[in-house]
Amino acid sequence: MPSLKEKKGDGTADAADAARARKVLSQEQKPDRLDYSRFNEIGEDDREERLQTGDVSWEELKKEEKKQVWDAREQMDAVLEQKRREEDDWKRQLKEKPSDLSWVKGQHFASYEAFCVGRVEATLKKSGNEAFKRGDLGQAQVDWEAGVGMLLALGTLTPEVLSALCILRNNLAQLHIKRGEWGKVKDLTDRILDTQPSNEKALYRRAQAFFTFSLWEKCEADLEVLLKHYPQNKDAAAMLRQVQHKTGKDRKKLAGKAVSDICAGLAELCPDGTVRKLRIEEYGEGDPDEEPKWLQPQWLSKGSEKVVVTCQMIISSHGGEELYNSKEYRPFPETKQARDELKEYMEMVNFLDQEAGKAPRLVGDFYRKVKKRPVRWFLGDPGMYKGFDLAVRTMKPKERAIFEVDQPMLAASVEQFYEGIGFHSTIAGLPQLQYHIEEQRLQILEDEMTEKELELDNKTQHGVKVEITLLGYIIFRDLSPNGDGSRLHAVIHPGVPEAPVLRRGDAVCGSFFINRPFDGSLLVQNTCAEWRLGEDEGLYEKQGENNEPLRPDGGAFVPRSVGDALLKVDWMELRHGALVEVRLRYGPELKDVAPQYAKQFEQATKDARKKGRKGGAMVSILVQIFPPNYRPSSDETPEGTIIDESIPKDMEIE
Repeated sequence: MPSLKEKKGDGTADAADAARARKVLSQEQKPDRLDYSRFNEIGEDDREERLQTGDVSWEELKKEEKKQVWDAREQMDAVLEQKRREEDDWKRQLKEKPSDLSWVKGQHFASYEAFCVGRVEATLKKSGNEAFKRGDLGQAQVDWEAGVGMLLALGTLTPEVLSALCILRNNLAQLHIKRGEWGKVKDLTDRILDTQPSNEKALYRRAQAFFTFSLWEKCEADLEVLLKHYPQNKDAAAMLRQVQHKTGKDRKKLAGKAVSDICAGLAELCPDGTVRKLRIEEYGEGDPDEEPKWLQPQWLSKGSEKVVVTCQMIISSHGGEELYNSKEYRPFPETKQARDELKEYMEMVNFLDQEAGKAPRLVGDFYRKVKKRPVRWFLGDPGMYKGFDLAVRTMKPKERAIFEVDQPMLAASVEQFYEGIGFHSTIAGLPQLQYHIEEQRLQILEDEMTEKELELDNKTQHGVKVEITLLGYIIFRDLSPNGDGSRLHAVIHPGVPEAPVLRRGDAVCGSFFINRPFDGSLLVQNTCAEWRLGEDEGLYEKQGENNEPLRPDGGAFVPRSVGDALLKVDWMELRHGALVEVRLRYGPELKDVAPQYAKQFEQATKDARKKGRKGGAMVSILVQIFPPNYRPSSDETPEGTIIDESIPKDMEIE
């Protein structure tokens, strides 16, 4: 049948087709007003992404990647083969040696828990006992701990399960005693005594741990409970006699007047027992029965040597209010607005604690903690409270003990000394203990209650309880003219043996720190300074961009006392790398450590000299010269000599 196009003839159809073709072509060539090219790569991951997800064909992998796949497959096949062999060996052992169920014969178990207890006792406990007897402590520990784990997995701890657990833990405690692992002994016996408070073996073994730790009161308490229930236990009775001998001996020697008798020069100041040693929390170095041997008599009198002790102190009132802590302190808000905000926050937290059923918090729990430094002084220092000085003389290095000190051996014992030198004890960093009990809490309440309602006169602190830890001691050379400890010098490290000897005029690089002598608070510091020893010290021209003092040559200002700390060492050679400390009763004046304040307080300095003041406040100066070719990291080292802004107030204004 012919088409319609053929019937029309004369090329009409051809002309129409050509027109439509031109129209389509023009549409294809016409650009779209919207550009979708930015969406072209959406959904198309590159090879690395597909490789991470595993969406890649074998042909796309490189040769090294194919090798990794084959190696991984071989490793997996090896692991599966090993598991198959282990399973086959286990099945063969079951056929050759069936499980020993003889322990089940003739027994009736009322519950599944009872069955598990019997199984543990007949297998793991028994094998552990046998291993322990032959000296295989490792295998015994594995078996007994496996028994404990099996019993704990029951979930429901019936009385028979608890009894079996106590037996296994007692065995483990004995094992750790043989190894000398007393901390683990205490942990295990604690768990036993939580469920069986009168367990004889657990009480005795925990008492052994307390005895080893020198925790005499806790040891004594456990032994008394043990002998109350088991009076026939001769070992416990013998240990109790030893403990009572130690505590009784300590109390007899250190109570009341006995403490003051240790120092004959101060016996008349505390005849009424104003210093009392209550107990020793941790015994220090050496035999607890022996007297301290480190303290030499010549260190307590005028002479060429003194001993500087380093101690941690926590001082509290008899009511339990913490007055001083050498490890940390909590800054208290000074303004009324800050105290109001603190009260509002405390009330909110206390409300939430009550809603949650928690115990109420103390005021100190709401302050941030700031770390401090230990307290340091030389024994016999007239600027330190005599009660603390006497207490430390009865201690051994590393010992921690509790003392009671009454007011006659606190502020009253140093008032005359500080009046004589013209400074207040706070400038030296001495703890201030003439407080009112709960003074910080009273400051919060003073805006709400009258002075009469607070009864401030009845809250005066009359004595303190102090926990002292004697960390160590250093022997200083006394360079003072009359041997009274006003200038002490110690070479803590003489320097690197192969380094050059330090001489006047040498270009040196080092650090120095000028601190308060007792609490170690920083006054002036420079962690990396360069200067010529004996020539550049004390030179000052201007202040830098950060208000730091600078020398005429642009270098950091170095106090003259820093150079003297090194140059006055004439009894030995110092080399680069040396570390030296100097403790001065009359330290450098303000103009010598902070010359930018010299003019501002020039009149105050003149007035102080008229009153007879011999120099600046008490300080400790620590100087270290770095070894050759050593410089500390610039990221960790602040630039210039940093001076505490409180120095002018502390050193020149009474």
